[in-house]
Amino acid sequence: MDKRFANIFNLTEDQAIALLKTPLDQLEDQSDRYLAASHLINFPSEQSINALMETVQEQNSEMYHRIARRKAVESLGRLKASVALPIIRSCLGDEDCYTVENAVWAIGEIGTQDPEILEEIAQLLEKPGQTYRVIIQTLAALDYKPALERIKTFTKSDNEPIASAAIATVCRFTGDTSEMHKVMAFLQHSSVNARRACIQDLIDARYYQAIPQIATCPISMVFRIRGIRLLAEAGLPAGDITFEEIEPSLDQVIRDHPDHLELVH
Repeated sequence: MDKRFANIFNLTEDQAIALLKTPLDQLEDQSDRYLAASHLINFPSEQSINALMETVQEQNSEMYHRIARRKAVESLGRLKASVALPIIRSCLGDEDCYTVENAVWAIGEIGTQDPEILEEIAQLLEKPGQTYRVIIQTLAALDYKPALERIKTFTKSDNEPIASAAIATVCRFTGDTSEMHKVMAFLQHSSVNARRACIQDLIDARYYQAIPQIATCPISMVFRIRGIRLLAEAGLPAGDITFEEIEPSLDQVIRDHPDHLELVH
C-alpha cells in the first residue's frame, strides 16, 4: 500500500480514534471524522480496526457522518481487515451508492470466495444507479464467473469506462480476445478518463499486444509506464512475453518525446 501521503495530518493512533469517536456536534471541524478514518490506515491494529468498524455500524444521516462512514469502509479495505467483512457486506444494500461502491471495492481488496457475498455483489449489476465499473472490476478480480452473462450486457454501455471494463472481463473469463480491439480503440478516445481507464483494463486482461499502443497513448508518462510495467510483471515470469518485445516501447516512453505520441486533439 502506498503511504507516501498518509501521515500529512500528523496524528497519533489514539488521537485519530478519539476524533472518530467524538460526536459531530462536539467537533471544531465536522470533517475531522473523515480525516481520522483516512489516517487510521497507518495503524493496522485491533483497536483501529474496531474503531473503523464501529463507525461503519453507526447509523446517522448527517452528511459528515456519511462521508466518514464511506472512508471507514475504504480504510478497512486498505487494511485488508478480513474480520470486518460481515460489516462491510452489510453496506452492499445501503441507500448511498457511494457507500456501496466503497464496500464493493473493499471486499475486492480483502478478498473472498464466499459465493453468497459474490452473488450479492453481482446482483448490484441489476440495480440502477450503481458504480458498475467498480462492481465489474471486483467480480473479475475475485474470478466470479457466474456473473459473466450479466457483465456481458455492459459491453455495449454508452459509458466508455464501463464498456471497457466489461469487455476486458469477458475476455478474462472466456479467453476470447475477439472484442479487445474495442478496448484498444479507447486509447484514442477524446476523453482522457476513458484513455486512462482502458489501460487498466488492458492490464487486467493481460493483453500484452497492446504494449506498443500504450506507449503512444496521449496520456501522462506515469500512466503509460505503469501500464507497461504491470503487463511486464505479469507476462515475463509466465513466459507470455519477452523483454526484447517490451524494450522498444519502454525506451520510447522513457524518452517521452511528443512526436512519439498518437495525439487525439
